[in-house]
Amino acid sequence: MMVQGADLGNGPVLFISDLHLCPGQPALTALFRHFCLHEGRAARAVFILGDLFDYWVHRDQAAEAPYAEILALLHGLHQQGTAVYLMVGNRDFALDAAFLAQSGIRALSDPALLQLGDQRILLTHGDLLCSDDHRYQRFRRVIRHPLTRLTLGRLPYAWLQCIARGLRRGSSRAVQAKAPVITDANPQTIVTALHGEGVFALDGATYDILIHGHTHRPVWEQRPEGRRMVLGAWDVDSAQIGRWENGQWSLQLLSPP
Repeated sequence: MMVQGADLGNGPVLFISDLHLCPGQPALTALFRHFCLHEGRAARAVFILGDLFDYWVHRDQAAEAPYAEILALLHGLHQQGTAVYLMVGNRDFALDAAFLAQSGIRALSDPALLQLGDQRILLTHGDLLCSDDHRYQRFRRVIRHPLTRLTLGRLPYAWLQCIARGLRRGSSRAVQAKAPVITDANPQTIVTALHGEGVFALDGATYDILIHGHTHRPVWEQRPEGRRMVLGAWDVDSAQIGRWENGQWSLQLLSPP
């Protein structure tokens, strides 16, 4: 998918991921509110690369706190002229394009190609890069299969909430039991992504920059194949976000006011 629909000019363009916003973390919601009212309003576009929410299972969540406020903040960005793009992650993959469009949010497929100036940027949440985690990759294929999505979509909201909580507990235990290298991006898969091969082959060409989240290991690095920016997970004290402005890239620290 090629990102369409916005004249990004010279920016600034911001990239964020892994916010994991939920009712139990009001300080995170406060930090996101500050971001939207300041950095977000000054940006030409904001790209959310997955896991905006700690989990998302049903549209009925949109009427609850803090989800209603979060969606309203993003709608506010859209209304004042900041283009908002969202790619689902492993926690909120049930968000659908038609629902997001109601808040002025443009859905991105994973992966997606963004052209900034003469640079070709590959955007992905990051879980596809963790190819050593075979168990998770099998689960990902099953849970995102259209038949699975259709079946889950017919369940009552309360049931889906129970399923989501169970999956989150199981996921936390599984991650703790795995070696760190298993939950990180595989080096060869990073090369495959920058070369535009396999699932990352969008138009048969290579990319200059790879931007992703998911691994919670922020870095801005130069590799032989190209550059890679890994966005940081948000916590109550800070978040590391990507920024492009006037052709310059940076990984910046966002702190509470």
